[in-house]
Formats: sequence, C-alpha cells, structure tokens
Amino acid sequence: MKTRTLLGILLLAALMLTTGCGKEKATSTETRRVLTQIVTGNNAATVTTYPGRTQASEEANVAFRVAGTLLRVTVKEGDRVRRGQVIARMDDRDYRVQLTAAEAEFTQVKAEAERVMSLFADSVGTANNYDKARYGLEQITQKLQHCRDQVEDCVLRAPFDGYVRSVMRESHETVGAGMPIVSLIGDGQTEIVINIPASESLRRDQFASFSARFDVLPGEQFPLQLLSIARQANVNQLYEVRLGLQGRHPQITPGMSTMVQLSYQNEDAKTILIPISAIRHSDDASSVFVYADGKVRKTGVTLGHVHNDGTVEVLAGLKTGDQIVISGVNMLSDGEAVRPTAQPSKTNVGGLL
Repeated sequence: MKTRTLLGILLLAALMLTTGCGKEKATSTETRRVLTQIVTGNNAATVTTYPGRTQASEEANVAFRVAGTLLRVTVKEGDRVRRGQVIARMDDRDYRVQLTAAEAEFTQVKAEAERVMSLFADSVGTANNYDKARYGLEQITQKLQHCRDQVEDCVLRAPFDGYVRSVMRESHETVGAGMPIVSLIGDGQTEIVINIPASESLRRDQFASFSARFDVLPGEQFPLQLLSIARQANVNQLYEVRLGLQGRHPQITPGMSTMVQLSYQNEDAKTILIPISAIRHSDDASSVFVYADGKVRKTGVTLGHVHNDGTVEVLAGLKTGDQIVISGVNMLSDGEAVRPTAQPSKTNVGGLL
C-alpha cells in the first residue's frame, strides 16, 4: 500500500514538472526577440567612397596642319619634352617652291600697286584703279603669309611641357593634315576622375572635402581640389567629377587606380541616420517599428539620402531617443509584444563583456 502511494506521488510530481516546463517553453516562444537600436542625431561629416583613375591635366595628339611626307620624328616614347621643342619634321620642298612663287608675285604686285596709288595721290589716277591696286596688294600679302605659314607648319613642336606617351607614325610615311603623329601628356597638375550618381550630384553644394588613397602608397592620404562637375550624365547615368591633386607628387602618374573619399557636412545637426534594414516598405510607403512598453508600434517615416555605408536619412517620423527594431521587420505586426535585444557594441564583439 505504501509502495503504491509513493509511486503515485512520484508520478504526480513528474507530471507537474513536465507541465511547468511546457508552459515556460510556450511563454518563451510567444514573445519574439528583436534587435533594437536607440535613434541618435548625427552632425558628423558623411563620407562616401568612389573608385577613380588619375589622368594628366593636359593631353594632346599632336598633328601637322599640312599634308606631306614625314621626314623624321625626333622623339621616342617616354622622352621628356619642353614647350616649343621640335618633335617631328615634314618634307617642306613643295611648300618652299610655293613660297618662292608667292614672294615673286608679291614683289610684282606691290610695285604696280605703289605706282597706281602714287598717281592717285597726284590726282592723276582714278579712284577705281586705286581701289583695285589696294585690294590686290592686300590679297597677295595674305597669300604670301599663308605660304610662309605652310612652311612653318612643316615643323611640329610640343604645345606644352610633358612626356611622349606614344609615337604613332614612322619616318617617310605620307600623312594627311590633322593625322596624329605623337601623343603627349603634360607634367603639370595630375587630375583624378570619378563618377557619381545623380543623388550625389544634387548635393554638390554640400561637398566639404575630397581625398584619395592609393594601394601602391599605403598609409598615405592626398587632399584633392574640386575642378568641375559635369552638368550632363553619361550613358551610365553618372556625372563625371574632375579633381586636382594639391601639390606635386611625382610618384603618382596618369593611369593609376585610386579610391576617392567624398565628404560633406550635414546641414541639419539633428539629421537622423538609421540602418536600411530597419525600413519596411509596403503600399509605396516606408515605415519602422518603434519599441515602447513591451510592444512595437508601426510608424511611417519620410526617407532622404541613402548612403553607401548601409544607412538612410530619416527626414520625418522619428526623433532622437526612439528605440527602433533594426532586424526582421517584415515578420512583425503592429502592436505585437516583443523582447528587445540591444545592438552589441562595436568594441564588444560577440557580446562577451
């Protein structure tokens, strides 16, 4: 009898223990755990990064203004050149023949024109003959100057200080006017070109500073000067930005890849930035879940600029101090009871402290 009573007591205790554990498990599954973050104002400079490439501030494919046979190219790839230096010559024989003929014609016309104008000054010649002589002299003068220019154009000179990037034609080739002979790059200020989206281009008045980093120059950061921003988008719907390196840096040459940091100061010191993961989109509207008193409340928000670091500006709908859910928002419903879990500190990796 005592044995049966003891067995019954043990079974009853086991049943009560099982029931208690079941209730605790059910309770824990009924309340969802969510990752939250406290909303804070932001007045620090926002930074975005774009890939870029260096280029020379001056580049030119130099060509003759006249056609003819290329006599010789006096430079080779990589050569340093100075402004006005001869870099190629063309056979000018035919142009010198034309110049000689023009000089002879000029001498004849000039003498005749001076005789007619002298007679007109003595009231002997007519005004019509005077005008013909004057216009004829002007015409032959311009013709003579043109022939002189053609002879001078048979010598190709560097338009600026720089380096020879490539030689495109060889000696004794027949080339046409405007056909590139030598490609030059200037040794002046080096530029960096990046492409930014329309959203950044619209904020050009807020740009604070630019800087560049190069993989080949680790640990160094180079300040940049804004030179220009294209007013028209390219085929990729991006806007080209030209930036100049401040100072001279011989180690940075055209064609190098770089990463450019664009920073701008927020106009409003109370600008709110939250993770994009906190945004829920439905019915063409954006909202977040604000936690208070054990429940979440769905709150509509007006969004601003989206940043490359995964954050988005909130223009309206939130205030500093609000506690928002930043993960799993698509699984929540308005008024749902939840258990918040604060976002781990960046210095407490894994939440071990």
